[in-house]
Amino acid sequence: MATVQNAPGEQLVLQLGNGATPEVFTATCTINTTRTLDLTAIASVTELADCVTPSNPAITYRQIKSYDIKVSGSGIADAPSILALIQWWQGGAQKNCKVVQNRTGAQGGFTITAPFVVTSLQIAGARGDMQTFTGTFELAGAPTVTANA
Repeated sequence: MATVQNAPGEQLVLQLGNGATPEVFTATCTINTTRTLDLTAIASVTELADCVTPSNPAITYRQIKSYDIKVSGSGIADAPSILALIQWWQGGAQKNCKVVQNRTGAQGGFTITAPFVVTSLQIAGARGDMQTFTGTFELAGAPTVTANA
């Protein structure tokens, strides 16, 4: 019997670039519980009429106009990571990032490299509990997608 080749949640990792040459990418310790990679596309929709019998239903034709990537994550707030993320958010700058499915290409592993911006950060805390973090990072340029070695 064949089974689904699944990957543990912690193998989906957001790595932030440091802007150096060569650039070094490291994962923030704050995104340690939940990770989401959201790939979307915007399509234009055109109805193509039947020229021979115009009363017949038209055929719907879709064409991709643009695509987008959003990465979100949450976890227990790591104080040094939070400060760096707040400073990135405050500066409004793009930062090169990698979204890595930390497996080999043969196992379905991939890396998406692209500039991202911070669009949302939330830090929450309740008496007697640790502070939690949630953040969203959105595409700000052309991505490259590669299979991992």
